[in-house]
Formats: sequence, C-alpha cells, structure tokens
Amino acid sequence: MKPRAPDVKHQPKASSESRIGNYLALVMLICSGLSSAQAHPSDISYLRVKVQRQKVELRFTFNLLSLTRFASMDANQDRRIEKAELDAAALVLNEYFNKHIELHLNEKQTALGRAQPFECVWPVTDGSSAVSEVDYPVRYVDITFTHEVKPVLADLWLGFDLWQQTGPLGSIEATYEQDDLMTQVPFSQGEPDYLYDTGYAVEDLFQEPVKEAITPNDQALSLSNWVVTLISLLLAVGFLCVMLLRKKS
Repeated sequence: MKPRAPDVKHQPKASSESRIGNYLALVMLICSGLSSAQAHPSDISYLRVKVQRQKVELRFTFNLLSLTRFASMDANQDRRIEKAELDAAALVLNEYFNKHIELHLNEKQTALGRAQPFECVWPVTDGSSAVSEVDYPVRYVDITFTHEVKPVLADLWLGFDLWQQTGPLGSIEATYEQDDLMTQVPFSQGEPDYLYDTGYAVEDLFQEPVKEAITPNDQALSLSNWVVTLISLLLAVGFLCVMLLRKKS
C-alpha cells in the first residue's frame, strides 16, 4: 500500500483589495511627511514697504524666536527677555540687518536707513513686559527703517541673506504699499530678492512743466526794461561817435 502524500497547504494570494489598501497607507504616510515639512507659523516673518515719491519706509516684524537666532538677547540667562534686554540688543540687531539685508535705491546700494526704536507688539502683563521662552514664537517686534530719496524714488531692490539663521523653511511675507496699490511679495531661500518699480520716474517724464501766467504789470515791467536798455545802447553809440569826431578834428 502506497504511503499517502502529505497535504500541501498553499498560501492564499494577496487580493487586489489588500494591495490597494497598502498603496493608500503608503500615500498617506508620504502626505503626512510632507505636511510636517511645511513652514510653521513661527518661521514666517513680515515686512511692510511703504513707498512714497521721495521716501521709503521698511517695517520688519520678527518674533522673538527669530531675533534670538540673529543676536544674543537673554543677557542674564533666565530664559526671559525684558524690554531693556531687547533695547540693549538693538544696535547688534541693526548691524545684522544691514549686513544680511541688501537694499538698492535707484540702482545704487545703500544702508537700510534711519533706525527707529523697537516696538513690542504684545501687551504688558502685571506691569511687566517680560516674555518667557515658551512664548518667544508668538511675541513679535516691529523694527522700522526710513530712507529719504532725492530727487525721486524710481525703483528699489531688496535681497535677503539670513536663511542660515532662520532655516530653509523661513520666509518673509512682504507687502508693498504705494498710494492705494498693494502688492504681495513672498521672500524665501528659493526667492531671496525682488525689484520693485515705482513708476514715479516715468510720470515725471510725461508731466509738462506748468507755465506761469503773465500779468499786465509783468508785461509793462518787461517793456520798460527793454526801453531803458535801448536808450542806454543809443547813448553809448552816440558817445563813441562824438569821441571819434573829436579825434579827427
């Protein structure tokens, strides 16, 4: 009697539904990784560029977390920043900005301009403006520079080189304000510069000079000046003729 062959158990093949489920799980994993790599609100800074015919104002808004990356501010190392510590770091921060933010006005490189006092954009709590370390990302500071331009502001160029401190996800959301026109410009490590044309120079080319109205009094004065000049010339010619006649005689 022949021995019975052992039963061979076959593994069931993966169904199409299970493969689709695996693909969906992989896609969700990738999407979650991409979303985690997006910029956090604390990585976003702001800039308002107020454009006028002969003046430009740059108002940067950074949170304290970004400012601590630019300069040392917590002098007593208590993980809190007082208003006095912020004011003490203003000179170092302004030097950093002038080194890492390049400004060109009318195609000429220049400094950021006259620095204004730092303005804290947060309320005073219990008579104190101190900010604890945990609140650095949500406490902002306005830093303003003003620049006079002569004879007229034709264009301005801004370039940023501070991404090593902010990180690759850092960005600056800028708004250019010119009269009633608002222009949104994002700055990032991939797009670090922007040239803005004001159009003021073109307006001056097509603007006709205003002619002053000539009054009757001005006409009479001009005529009298011509008469006096003519009489003076005739007297001078007559005097020369008399002198020549005397020499001949």
